[in-house]
Amino acid sequence: MTKRSRETLVAQDAAAASSDASDVAAAATTHTDAAAAAAAAGSAAAPAASSSSQGGLVELSSTVQLPQQGTAPAVSMPWVGFGTYKLSNARAAVRTALRLGYRALDSAYIYGGEKTEPETGAALAAALEAGEVTREEVFVTTKHWRKFHGYEPSLACLKTSLRRLQLAQVDLWLMHWPGPAWRTMNRRKDEIAAHGPFHYAAAGHEEDALPALRAETWRAMEDALEQGLTRAIGVSNFSVRHLQALKQTARVWPPAVNQAEGPALRDSAPGPLLPSSNISEWSQELEDSAIVAVELNPYYQQRELQAYCAEEGIVLQARAATTASLGGPLLEAPPVAAAAEAHGATAAQAMLRWANTRLFHFSLSEPEMAAIDSLDRGEAGRTCWRNDPLRMLQFE
Repeated sequence: MTKRSRETLVAQDAAAASSDASDVAAAATTHTDAAAAAAAAGSAAAPAASSSSQGGLVELSSTVQLPQQGTAPAVSMPWVGFGTYKLSNARAAVRTALRLGYRALDSAYIYGGEKTEPETGAALAAALEAGEVTREEVFVTTKHWRKFHGYEPSLACLKTSLRRLQLAQVDLWLMHWPGPAWRTMNRRKDEIAAHGPFHYAAAGHEEDALPALRAETWRAMEDALEQGLTRAIGVSNFSVRHLQALKQTARVWPPAVNQAEGPALRDSAPGPLLPSSNISEWSQELEDSAIVAVELNPYYQQRELQAYCAEEGIVLQARAATTASLGGPLLEAPPVAAAAEAHGATAAQAMLRWANTRLFHFSLSEPEMAAIDSLDRGEAGRTCWRNDPLRMLQFE
């Protein structure tokens, strides 16, 4: 195995699937450098000059400057964030996270049966009213939902998200999923086997219509950017073919973010590596990159996608960094457990350290890194969107 450095981009994980605010607090007291061992991983990008770090370790205040999109001003994004997926009490958890120093919140239109966005907004509003944070200090990400694909529906989706979040503008708006909406969630496997995975697709969301439909969604996102409804736009869960198709019609390119489940990797793909030993050497290279978030973890490493994103100047972003909130068994994998035991850390801490070489107080050895690398299962390692007939993204 070739020696290398590895760090992720803003990886959000809600206290390793914890739904209790007290667990957020307990996790955050473990380390002062990156707060919340099981709550978030950091990004591969260098901190901005104004951010602080001690001993080269990521802090919650550390930021990375995203590339300028169109005429919109440049945006700095915290490289450690707090994800709200699967939180049963998002309002309490988000308020606690803000009090502990988190300055990036990741939500989505669909999270929590559409309850998480309002709870996140209420928590942020309470923190703002109490003077605990200012709006400028908090980076808020939310995501468009697939049933709103198309120009006008997408803008309506964003306006609903803004109302729920009690904001006039989000900092980052992502297209959550490249696939279609479904006309029913009561999908029979025998019907899908007989008629194909698009059998239950909503009208206008047929496979041959999707590329143009996503293009219209992106056009709405570009206009939202120009109108100041969001400071940056990006995508989530996009494959190489989806990115290639979107590029053909995009006015704003590349996406600021492509978000995924699991810790994003920068490994042997073409383009700049991200060595933690020399921040000044690679921070300038990242200023010309955008961010894309997709599922990348030791079980599912997506080398082709990494290579394409490197060629396009797209940086990968990860959420649910330990896969615990997705029900994945990664934290129980023997190489992860062995590394954790060797360093007196939790499995979540070992996993996040593998994903970001500047988190926490310990380092993984090359053999430990290689052992975790060896967990790659290819397509079989995918953990997200388990009940979706198109979860493997094999569509136009």
